[in-house]
Amino acid sequence: MKKLILPSLLLILFVFQTSPVVAQNNTSVRERVKTQIEERLKQAREKLASKAALRKEKLETAKLRICEARKSGIVRRSTRLAERAERQLNNFGSKLDRVENFYNNTLLPKGIVIENYDDLIADVEAKKQAVAEAINSAKTSAQNFNCSGDDPKGQLTNYRTDMENAVKALKDYRTSIKNLIVAVRTAVAKIATGSAN
Repeated sequence: MKKLILPSLLLILFVFQTSPVVAQNNTSVRERVKTQIEERLKQAREKLASKAALRKEKLETAKLRICEARKSGIVRRSTRLAERAERQLNNFGSKLDRVENFYNNTLLPKGIVIENYDDLIADVEAKKQAVAEAINSAKTSAQNFNCSGDDPKGQLTNYRTDMENAVKALKDYRTSIKNLIVAVRTAVAKIATGSAN
């Protein structure tokens, strides 16, 4: 029994003496493992961030290639739309010239005067100027389109807005010309019924 007591006492002493060391070693091991895990997480986050940046760069490159491939078509269509608006402006201008010639060469010699003729002409000219400015703005937007710029999509949006303004200005110009035509027709109707002057 003496033989058993001595080793068991030694074992108990050894356990009590080494238990703080073991506990201390366990804490340092835990801290080491914790720092290793944190480092691995940090590296994984950095790797994901770099992959995301690479994907974004590839996406930007792909978008640029697509935009460059479509650029000529975009510029061509945009320019055609602006030219079409300009042709409409010229068409309305020729109609205005015919109405003015009729008034000046036919009605005025007969003594028929439209009371608000000057106001109507001033309104038509103001609307004509607004159309010209809107069309020039749209043409400039179309010609300045650039895929490598800061915001090509924004440039297209600006062009679209400019064209919408041009179309609205053309409608207003057309309405002004119609008002002038109605005034001239009313004066002609007075001639036909004999109630002129």
